[in-house]
Amino acid sequence: MVEILKQWERDNPKWKRLPAIVPFVFYHGFSKWRIPKEFLPLVNTQDAWKPYLLNFRFPVVDLGKIPDPELSRDRRLYPWLVAMKYAPRKDQQMAIIEQLIAALKDAPEDLYPIASYLVRAYRYDKKTLQHILRAVRPEEEEKMMSQFAQDIERTVRQKALTEGIQQGRQEGRQEGEAKLLLNLLSRRFQPLPDGVSERIYGANPNTIEIWANRVLDAKSLGEVFRD
Repeated sequence: MVEILKQWERDNPKWKRLPAIVPFVFYHGFSKWRIPKEFLPLVNTQDAWKPYLLNFRFPVVDLGKIPDPELSRDRRLYPWLVAMKYAPRKDQQMAIIEQLIAALKDAPEDLYPIASYLVRAYRYDKKTLQHILRAVRPEEEEKMMSQFAQDIERTVRQKALTEGIQQGRQEGRQEGEAKLLLNLLSRRFQPLPDGVSERIYGANPNTIEIWANRVLDAKSLGEVFRD
């Protein structure tokens, strides 16, 4: 915002009044927008100060409700809005590659910042990003890929870390459930025959839950493990 005002001042050196600025919020989430569309309700302050504070309304543009062809007629704004719209829609990102390429061909000067956004917000791998760069500006492909290499590597590591954490949580939760079931069975049906422990730890969470629900009423191990 500051840079825009500086540029406006350079273009209008004899200005006497500031230009009107209308902030827009481009929303690309799935749930309904529930935050107030005024600035002041978002400020944590005492009521006595409110008459002296700036307040304004801002329009919220829900990108998810707008068909892609109607997002914008501006050639430079359109690819940005497409990229923003599908950032949280991971399952649709591969399907819009050619659409993004066509939009970027109309605004090649914005290829670098939009591609940088794609690296951080999308699930595109190195090969997919190369395809986009080559289709829009083949002469810049090698240079841009070199610049994006570190970001791509960081994204890959972050994705692997996130998946590892999720898998670890799942495995930890499943192991805890299996251990609890084994303890319950040990109290009710001692001694447990060989193979019970391996069977429980090798079962999926849904099966463990079914067995656990049967423990209290079952009169034998056979009733717990019945098909």
